[in-house]
Amino acid sequence: MIPVRAACLLLCLALLAGAPAAAFTADSLSITVKANGDATADFRFTLQGVIENAIPVSVLQDQLTKGLATSAEPPQVISFSSSEAVLLLKGFAATTTVPTGTEYQTTSMNFTNAQAALQNSAVSSVISADFSPRITTVTFPDGYTREFDNSPVLPSIDHIVVNPAQAGSAAGSTGAIQVNSSPEHVRVFIDSAYAGDSPFTFTGISPGVHQVRLEAENFLPFTGNVTVSAGQTARVMESLEYATAPTPRSPAPGAGEVIGLLVLVTSGLVFLRRR
Repeated sequence: MIPVRAACLLLCLALLAGAPAAAFTADSLSITVKANGDATADFRFTLQGVIENAIPVSVLQDQLTKGLATSAEPPQVISFSSSEAVLLLKGFAATTTVPTGTEYQTTSMNFTNAQAALQNSAVSSVISADFSPRITTVTFPDGYTREFDNSPVLPSIDHIVVNPAQAGSAAGSTGAIQVNSSPEHVRVFIDSAYAGDSPFTFTGISPGVHQVRLEAENFLPFTGNVTVSAGQTARVMESLEYATAPTPRSPAPGAGEVIGLLVLVTSGLVFLRRR
């Protein structure tokens, strides 16, 4: 560690320079959801610049835990260093018992909150921060994983962890809907209720006709009906169409006359030059 006097001198020089002298970069965030809905978050980051060792770890820890809070209860610090933070996120996912197992719905996480917290701190003038991880992964108790690249917001994720014993007892009275789509990871709504993302097999569906709707950004939504039979799996395979590009705006009133006049004037000048 740099001595306290040297650290203060570096901070003063950075303040006088009027520009951040170090950069905080989020490298990766790995979130592992536990059976009870709590989660362990392993956040790895890089602090660069001449004052790398001058920023107190306690300051980084305070701002990071504030920014990554996902509930009223702040994250519990398991370990913290100048390059990695391991946190316990209480109540990260809400759990609901369903006929085939346990449904998990995670809370969303806005990484710009941590960035704003740091910018409002005493070291904002000497640190430039980017809290959006290059890669974010969320792993559920059954090993199912979702991955996001350079996303400033971690969206809420809905996933059902199937209990074989429960699924077996429910199989005789319910069915399932297997959804595959192009592109993958589209939002699936069954009877207007969000069920999860494709590709996935949604179990515990009552027999009968159900409406399935697929939605994805920049694609036209798809809506169709599927018939589910007890003990059977109905399959939906659909390729979404790209959304139509926006219609070009019409020229402003009078724009045609102005353009025509410019063409005539230009033509006249060319004619005069030729003479």
